[in-house]
Amino acid sequence: MENESTLEHETTLEHALDVAKANHKQAQKLLDQAVKANAAGDVSDERVAQLRTLLEVAAEDLRRVMREQ
Repeated sequence: MENESTLEHETTLEHALDVAKANHKQAQKLLDQAVKANAAGDVSDERVAQLRTLLEVAAEDLRRVMREQ
């Protein structure tokens, strides 16, 4: 079975889109986990804020790549 990161892309933009989507998905996952851990007292508010910023950056990158398609 092929790993997603080793799939061939016809263009650099296709690769950039796949990377941007994966980054956004991972940033959302990390934020969701941190929010739950924060509610349990295991993660600080500061860390949750950092991950919200990360998600915003990932979302902006995804929008940028999609515009360039």
